[in-house]
Amino acid sequence: MAFRKPTIQTGSILCEDRIVPPTGVELVVADHCNITCRQCNHGSPVMAKWNVSATDVARDLGLLARHYRPAFVKYIGGEPLLHPDLPSILRAGHAAGITDHHLLVTNGTLLDRMSEDIWSLLDEIEVSVYPDSGVTDDNLARHRETAERHGVTFTINHFPQFRRTFTRQRNEDDELVNQIFRACKTANVWGCHTIYKGALYRCPQSVYALRLADAPGFDGFVLEDRADLTMRLLAFLNGPQPLASCRYCVGTAGRKEPHAMLTRTGWRDDLDEPVEAMLDRALLSENLRDTITLDDCKTPDHRRARAMLKLWLARLGYRPKRMRRARFRKDAG
Repeated sequence: MAFRKPTIQTGSILCEDRIVPPTGVELVVADHCNITCRQCNHGSPVMAKWNVSATDVARDLGLLARHYRPAFVKYIGGEPLLHPDLPSILRAGHAAGITDHHLLVTNGTLLDRMSEDIWSLLDEIEVSVYPDSGVTDDNLARHRETAERHGVTFTINHFPQFRRTFTRQRNEDDELVNQIFRACKTANVWGCHTIYKGALYRCPQSVYALRLADAPGFDGFVLEDRADLTMRLLAFLNGPQPLASCRYCVGTAGRKEPHAMLTRTGWRDDLDEPVEAMLDRALLSENLRDTITLDDCKTPDHRRARAMLKLWLARLGYRPKRMRRARFRKDAG
């Protein structure tokens, strides 16, 4: 019998009267950040200072918990450790009962702010390490020991490269907009659903793209306690049509560039490139044909030693086994 790759969940499904997304849900804790990564997909370098309240977290997660069952809640920013009362946010998340796994994502520069309260309320911490952020291996090793003491999983991912994402120039090509949406792993494979200011979004880019472009529109699903919420939300999350934000975004098919820190003015100016110039056309075609689960800009810490070898092999056209296993032909049935 021929080996058949296992089916992966790429959309939200209904199970025991609750929506089960492909993975988890992201909760934006703070809009602002203390570093300025080029093409940050939350637009944090140019966002005004804003922190979510525990009251709003309790309201939104409490309502969702009756209709939606993610594998985890990911507390994210901006930089969540800039929040003045992060323990209250985490307690509200626990009290909502929406999941058993609570995960904090940080750039690692403010790990010294992690109080005993914060450690005790987490199941996992994910550190995104960027070049020139000042985060060192020695510093991470110290905090890894603290995580082990608290029974918290300590995950480190390195991001030496980003893909271009946002533009302020509206994409008028309807077919290209549709292709970008269908090829987008953020919206259609990884299931990066995002809670922000009383609404659920299909991806974080759709929270910010219209604002960054000063364009009209709203791409969220307002969280209101209604009898038909479950089915309406399921239809929204699995909708086949591009979002308004997709005209100002290239999804996960943008050109790959070395990571860089920009000034805030430079960050805005960097959004003036048109979609056609930002796209990696070969990657767009590949993502339309195949479902690829890997994030090729992310290098987990345990694979960092292989990163240079991987780049050299890629130039020769060799695809590592890990990437081959993360690929599924969409029309395979």
